[in-house]
Amino acid sequence: MAWALYAASGAQGTPWPVAVAGPLAGLVLPVVAALAVVNWWLESVKWRLLVRPLVPLTGPAAFRATLSGTTLGLVTPNRTGEFLGRIAHLPAPLRTGAALASLPGSIAQFAVTMVAGAVGLVALGSLAARELPVPSVLLTTLAIGIAVPSVWLVRPARLGALLQRLPLPRSFRPAVRALAEGKGRPAPAILALSALRYLVFTLQFVLLLLLFAPEVAWPHACGAVPVIFLITTLVPTAVLTELGVRGSVAVAVLAPLKVGALPVLSATFTLWLANLALPAIVGGVMLVMARRGPRA
Repeated sequence: MAWALYAASGAQGTPWPVAVAGPLAGLVLPVVAALAVVNWWLESVKWRLLVRPLVPLTGPAAFRATLSGTTLGLVTPNRTGEFLGRIAHLPAPLRTGAALASLPGSIAQFAVTMVAGAVGLVALGSLAARELPVPSVLLTTLAIGIAVPSVWLVRPARLGALLQRLPLPRSFRPAVRALAEGKGRPAPAILALSALRYLVFTLQFVLLLLLFAPEVAWPHACGAVPVIFLITTLVPTAVLTELGVRGSVAVAVLAPLKVGALPVLSATFTLWLANLALPAIVGGVMLVMARRGPRA
């Protein structure tokens, strides 16, 4: 976050109020807002599939639970608390099973992010080889080192067998045992939904970069955005620092392409506002209503 503030202090570019009042904003911002709804709808469909063996959920119920998850996810490290908000809508006896059932969904989304980030590294290295301070060969090697273990996650029984050999806390053992038994293996539908979600918020970020920093060529933006998502997924964040981390990483990745810090931070803020902040507010209201419901 300190890096983002430092970069913004000397940045020049299109201010956020000016960009959102421009003619292109009338097209881009509604599309980004609509894609945010699509993003969380896809996640709600994934949640329905994950908990179907435990309890059948209607589409609206799954969507409410998913939005509630964004509320707790916003204030937990790397949004690890999302499943807590979701299972709060379920009967108490089913919550432990639902928490374990969410594991394949998390694995699938993480694997998709890692593989797409590896592809982004190769694409960015080939498209902007002259601007980047790192040789393309090194980026390709790094991409292979990231992609291969990530594909391995799709078959988590081997990962579970490895984790069982480690001295993990007792609270982690049920989840590790489930992995070792193959219960954490993402189904093809879960992987497909995770990939669609990734495409949606990648498109959102690319559109926002083109709005706030029109000097960025769209192929460069398409290569840089997966790299930004890759790094921010691996960097630990807590509470509301995610916005600062995302902004700092985005500025650092796009700096070699001669993109100003202010437009990048504006795009990052708008993406965070559409995909996390506003859904978290709505989800918080739904979470309170869900907790009051059984008492009524």
